[in-house]
Amino acid sequence: MHKITSLVLVTIALACTACNSRTTDTETRELTYQLDRNEPSAMFWDYAASTSLLQKELGALAKQKTSDPRITALADSMLYIHTNALHRLVHIAKKYKHVQLPDSLTGADSTTVEDFKQLEGEEFTARYLEYLEQSSTTQLERYNETLSETEDPALRSWLNTMRARLSSQLQAYTAFADTVTEDQ
Repeated sequence: MHKITSLVLVTIALACTACNSRTTDTETRELTYQLDRNEPSAMFWDYAASTSLLQKELGALAKQKTSDPRITALADSMLYIHTNALHRLVHIAKKYKHVQLPDSLTGADSTTVEDFKQLEGEEFTARYLEYLEQSSTTQLERYNETLSETEDPALRSWLNTMRARLSSQLQAYTAFADTVTEDQ
């Protein structure tokens, strides 16, 4: 009888200990939600890196193809912005184990670069300015969306920096495109 009582008491003690340290489904769901909330989709990472790679490539191409110092200044600015953006993005992405950023252009981005290589003179300038305006507008939309979805402080800082730089660049493109149109 003494052995049975001891066994029952040990079982009750173990059951009570297990109940106190158990993780509930609610706690698990909250933790998963927080991790998902801090981590943007794979599409965001690919888009952000690919866009910076493409902007760098087109900026370098613009510097080669134009003698207009205004276009060269815009290209230098794009190279600076997107080189730094890509460097910071790579650093931020390292804390996410499953994120792999592209390190070269593929598909449509490669085709875009090839298309720009075929252009010369005023046609290149007009298309480059049009592309910069369209691309910056799209990036701003995507980055605003991601900013509302993530809680990662480093990524939020990156997104806010990119939004400020792209907004500034967008204003510069618009003003510059107006002067180029007037010059022609």
